[in-house]
Amino acid sequence: YGNLERAGALGYTDRRGVDYSDNIQGIVLLLKGENPSDVLLEVNRAVDELNEGGLPEGVRIHTFLDRTDLVDTTLNTISRTMMEGIGLVILVLILVLGSWRGALLVAITIPISLLIAFILMKVTNIPANLLSLGAIDFGIIVDGAIVMMETILKKREDNPEKELTVKTIAKRAKDVARPIFFATLIIITAYLPLFAFERVENKLFTPMAFTVGYALLGALLVALILIPGMAYFIYKKPQKMYHNKWMERLTNAYHSRIQKTLKNPKKVFIPLGVVLVAAVILTISVGKDFLPELDEGSIWLQVSLPPGITLEKSKEMSDALRYKTMEHEEVTYMMVQAGRNDDGTDAWTASHLECSIGLKPYSQWKRGRRKSDLIDDLAADYAQMPGYNVAFSQPMIDGVMDKIAGVHSELAVKIYGDDFKENRRIAEDIITTLKTVKGAVDLAIDQEPPLPQIQITANRERIAQYGLNVNDVSELIEVALGGKAISQIFVEDKVYDITARYKEESRNTPEKIGNLMLTNAEGAKIPLSQVSDIKLNTGESTISREMNKRHLTVRLNLRGNDLTSFLNEAQDKIEKQVPYDHDKVSLSWGGQFENQNRAYQHLALIVPLALAFMFVLLYGAFGKFRQAGLLMSTVPLALFGGMLALNIRGMTLNVSSAVGFIALFGVAIQNGVIMISHINVLRREGAELLPAVVNGAKQRFRPVLMTASVAILGLFPASMATGIGSDVQRPLATVIVYGLLFSTILTLFALPSLYYLVERKFTKNETK
Repeated sequence: YGNLERAGALGYTDRRGVDYSDNIQGIVLLLKGENPSDVLLEVNRAVDELNEGGLPEGVRIHTFLDRTDLVDTTLNTISRTMMEGIGLVILVLILVLGSWRGALLVAITIPISLLIAFILMKVTNIPANLLSLGAIDFGIIVDGAIVMMETILKKREDNPEKELTVKTIAKRAKDVARPIFFATLIIITAYLPLFAFERVENKLFTPMAFTVGYALLGALLVALILIPGMAYFIYKKPQKMYHNKWMERLTNAYHSRIQKTLKNPKKVFIPLGVVLVAAVILTISVGKDFLPELDEGSIWLQVSLPPGITLEKSKEMSDALRYKTMEHEEVTYMMVQAGRNDDGTDAWTASHLECSIGLKPYSQWKRGRRKSDLIDDLAADYAQMPGYNVAFSQPMIDGVMDKIAGVHSELAVKIYGDDFKENRRIAEDIITTLKTVKGAVDLAIDQEPPLPQIQITANRERIAQYGLNVNDVSELIEVALGGKAISQIFVEDKVYDITARYKEESRNTPEKIGNLMLTNAEGAKIPLSQVSDIKLNTGESTISREMNKRHLTVRLNLRGNDLTSFLNEAQDKIEKQVPYDHDKVSLSWGGQFENQNRAYQHLALIVPLALAFMFVLLYGAFGKFRQAGLLMSTVPLALFGGMLALNIRGMTLNVSSAVGFIALFGVAIQNGVIMISHINVLRREGAELLPAVVNGAKQRFRPVLMTASVAILGLFPASMATGIGSDVQRPLATVIVYGLLFSTILTLFALPSLYYLVERKFTKNETK
C-alpha cells in the first residue's frame, strides 16, 4: 500500500475455528461460452498444484467460494428428476398399452429425440445444463409416438389371428400422421413467446425453448417414420395380445358416461361456467412475482456500520459478526470484506461490510430445519448487536441485482430531487412507512448519511491583495491534505510514485489547516486562513446521479409476501403517508419490479400472438373456424388447474409458472386435436354425428389418457423436487402437472359435448 491509507481489509473464519485475518482475496472469472464444470475442475487442479509446492513458505491458497458444489448439486437434481420422470413414463406405457414391446418402442423416442436435440444444441452453441434441460417433459416428447403406436396396436388387438400388411400399417399411420404433425407444431408454437424475453428471463428460459423445440422435432420424425416401420416388424405376424381388463373396464365406463352426457349435452355448461369463474378468481387472488427464489446454497450479507468509523474499528466489528455467525452449526465458513475492494469497483467506505457465508449440505441439517429458519435466527442475532444494519441475499443474485438496479437488494425506491436534506427526509419517511407493509425487510438508505467535512472557500479578493492566485491555494490544499506525487522510483520492472504530504499533526484541525503557509512572489508568508474561509460542517459523503439527476435510494428485500401484493400496498401507503412536492421530487421503483414489468409486458404482447398462430394451425388442420375455435376453448379451462395448484401450494405466478402455462396450453390443445380429428375421420367414413362422437371419444380415450398421463408423470418428480437447482423447475412443472390433470378431464367429458352441440347446429343449418 505504500504511504496510501488502506481502503479495505479481509477476514475469514472456518468451522475449525481457524481465523485467517487480513488476507488477500482473488477471483477467477469464467470466459463467455466456456463450460463451468470443466473450468472449475482445472482451476481446482491448479490451486492444488500451487499449494503443493508452487508458493513461498507460509503462503497458501484457501478456496472459500467454489461454484463446483452448486453446479454438481444442480446437475444431480436435474438428472434425478429426469430419470424419475422417464421411469414413470415407461411404467405408464407398459400398464396402459398392455405391451412391453410397444412401450419400449415408444420409449426409444426419448434417447433418439435427445440425441437430435443435443446435435442441434451443439450446432447452435446451447450448453446442456439446468436452463436447457431442467424442464423437459419426456411425457410430452413421446406423445406423438404414443398416438402412432396405439393406433397400430389397436389394429393388432382387433385382429390377433391375421397378419398385418404394409398397406394396413401405412393406412393406420396416415390416419394419425396429420393430427400428430399439427399437434407437435402447436406445442412448439406454445414455446415461441419465450424467445421474446430479455435480460435475466431470456438467459433462464430461451435455452429451454430451443431444447424442447429440437427434441419435439426429433420426436416427430420418430413418430412418423421410425415407429410405423418398427411396429410392422414387431407385430406383423399373428400373435395373441395381452387383454388389458382394467383398461377395458375403464374405457367401457367412460363410454357409458359419454352416452349419458350426450343425451343432454347442455348440462356441461354448468360445470364449465363454474370452472371459468373459479379460474378468473384464482388468477386474481394468486400472488405475483418476477421469478421464484433461486437457492444457491449459501448466504451473502451487505452490512452497514456506523458512518465515519475507522478501518480498525470496522475490522473489530466484523470480527464480532464472524464469531456470532459461526455459533450456528449449519455454517461452514464466513468471509468478511471491510471497506473497498482492491479494484475499486465498489466505492465503499470502511463502514461497509460484504460477507459470504458457506453452508453445510442440507442433508446434514437437523430434520425439518430450512435455510429460511437459519436466516431468521441470524437476523434475530444481528438485531441484538448495536451498530449493524444487515441485508440478506445470495452471491450471484446480489451481483445480478446490482447490475439491474444499481443496488444490492431485490427492490429499491429512488428519490430524485436537488435538495439533499429533503431527499433524505423523504427516504426516512418511506422507510418508516414500509416497515408497516408485510414482507419488507432489510430496509436502509443505500447512500451513507452526511459526514463531518472541512469546507475551504477561497477568497479571491484577498488572494489578489497578497499577490497570489487561486491555483496557489488549491495546490497547497492538495499537497497538505491529499498528498501529491513528486517523483517516481523504479523497482525492477515496476514503477512507484513518491508522494509528499504534510504530517497529520499539522493538518488535523481547522485551526491548524488555517495556519498552513503560502509564499508569494516577494517571499512573504501568508496563512491559509487569511485568503480563505475554513469551516467544519456536515455534508454528503456520496452524491449519486442517474439520468443527470441527484437521487437517494432506499433498498429493501422481500420475505413472506409476493411482489405485486407488496407493491400495491407499499405504493398506496407512500402516496398517502409520505408528503413531498411532486413538482420538485419524483419517486421510482427499481429491481425486481422492473424485471417483472418488462417480462409481463412482453408476455402480454407475445402470448396472444402465439395463441393466434395456434388458431391458424388448427384451421389448417381442420379447415373449419368453428372446430379451431372449439379446440381453443380448452385454453381457459386448462388455466383452472394450474391456478388452483399455485394457490394450494402457496406458489406465485411468476415467469417460471407463466412459461408452464404457455406449455400447458399447447398440450391441452394437442389432446383435443387427437380426439376431434378421429371423430371427423369417422364422420367422413359415413357415421352419423352422434355415433361418431360417442365412438370417436371411446376410441380415443386410451391415447388421450396415455398422452396426458405420461405428460403429467413425466414432470411430477420435478414438481415435487426441493433440492438446489429445482427452484426454476418446480413452478413450471406444477402448472403443467395439475393444469393438465384438470384439462384432460374437461377434454374427455366436456369437449365431446361441445363438439356435438356446435356440429349439430351447423349440420341443421347446412341441411336447411
